[in-house]
Amino acid sequence: MNRKYLVDTITREYLCIALKKGQEWVPNNQDSLQSFMSSRSSNSTAEAELLSGEFNDNNFFEKWIRNGTNFLFR
Repeated sequence: MNRKYLVDTITREYLCIALKKGQEWVPNNQDSLQSFMSSRSSNSTAEAELLSGEFNDNNFFEKWIRNGTNFLFR
């Protein structure tokens, strides 16, 4: 299954924001998106950024979950 995530590269926290079901993207965790975004620091350093992207489960696990922290586990 493919999912869309937002990832904080500093804290390595992430939030799944959409799931792909068939050909359609279905929003996910939209009720938690505002609190996730407001909990990010407004750091202006070059390393501070939010990544967004589409990943399949195995690729995302290898890159972020193994060493990261899920902001909201659902």
